[in-house]
Amino acid sequence: MLSDDKIISYVPKEVIPIIYKSSEHYLTYLDTLGSHLGLESIFELLDRLGNPEETLKCIHIAGTNGKGSVASYLTSILMEANNIVGTFTSPEITTIRETICINTSFISPYDLDSYLQTIKVHCENMLKEGLSHPTRFEVLVALAFFYFQDKGCTVVVLETGMGGRLDATNVLRGPLCCAITSIGLDHMAYLGDTLEAIAYEKSGIIKPLSPVVLYPAADSVRTVFEQVCNQNDAPLTVLDLDKLKLISHDLSGQTFSYKDYLNIKIKLLGEHQIRNAALAVEVIQVLQQKGLKISTDALYKGFAKATWPGRFEKVHDEPLFFIDGAHNVQGATALRETISAYCKNKKIIFIMGLLQDKDYAAISKLTAPLASHVFLVRPSNPRALDPRVLEVEVKKYCTHTTLCDCVASATHLALKHSTSEDVIIAFGSLYFIGEIPALLKNL
Repeated sequence: MLSDDKIISYVPKEVIPIIYKSSEHYLTYLDTLGSHLGLESIFELLDRLGNPEETLKCIHIAGTNGKGSVASYLTSILMEANNIVGTFTSPEITTIRETICINTSFISPYDLDSYLQTIKVHCENMLKEGLSHPTRFEVLVALAFFYFQDKGCTVVVLETGMGGRLDATNVLRGPLCCAITSIGLDHMAYLGDTLEAIAYEKSGIIKPLSPVVLYPAADSVRTVFEQVCNQNDAPLTVLDLDKLKLISHDLSGQTFSYKDYLNIKIKLLGEHQIRNAALAVEVIQVLQQKGLKISTDALYKGFAKATWPGRFEKVHDEPLFFIDGAHNVQGATALRETISAYCKNKKIIFIMGLLQDKDYAAISKLTAPLASHVFLVRPSNPRALDPRVLEVEVKKYCTHTTLCDCVASATHLALKHSTSEDVIIAFGSLYFIGEIPALLKNL
């Protein structure tokens, strides 16, 4: 295992700001390489780094929606149980550093640069040897494993990027537990155009003898996971929704009971979040069976402290202003249910922006009828959907729409059109909602 000194001894502290800028440029360059599904490059890169992933105890999470929320619950609980917890999630909302955390603290600019410089050398050598240059996501996955090993993480919570079978995170031989969140139609160009095909790709994270915790799914989808679990002698636990009960909820959080755990409190809003939390309970029980010491007290405290930005997150009062990463049909359905639960008899104003590969027609149908006015923006991403195209769909259900040239303009206009009693919700791509908290602070 390399020490901090061995990794960064050649990087003088006084030049870190310059190197950080260089690292940003390198990550931008990696964006130009595009993305691909496959494990050859990530295995090669990790091998050159000494296979740090093989020394780590990992919980691997796949699914269409809810991965990040489940990860946040598990991280918080494991921290309360006195673990050093590495967490890898994606995509970022405000900074790339938030994707790689230890005990919820972002990797520092200094560490990001230092570890990235080491990895960059290996990537360049791979290219010189006629091998493919790892993608941006592969570089970040490798960096996370390298960083978590070097910092002595006792457990790692690892979220897949897309799919599972060919996702760069799928290099683990024997995870402590595999968690599968809800399955929906998303990334269909890569994962398939049926729920069963997508489930097959997600099931690729299942490894021999590693326990699996599954979110309830249609019989045909559940069968896919059951078959893969049987092939791998992997014990399967399915979340029992009949034993889940919502006790109370308001804008400060929710209280629920699951099985023998009564009156668990969480901060995250929406009924889907108590289902995600119950899935986390099942994972914790698996970890306890694996020998991890996690007390009931740690479970309750961890749930109470867990946060996850950009998931119906309140960022302003009077008017109430929420940001939500509802970027697919499942997310839009959850958002619609959450609005019904928390914003009854309120005038709703939307700020909306999506990527081209999303089912924007279905998302518009689910959400736009709730709005009195929709402000449309283009997320800062090469795959952003032209807001004029989105407006055509939104106008079928809401006659008051405004095209905005930037997120700041949309935020300003939404506030201008609202009263203190209204509710503004910015939702869709994570690539724009992360801008809003800083904009509100500067108003």
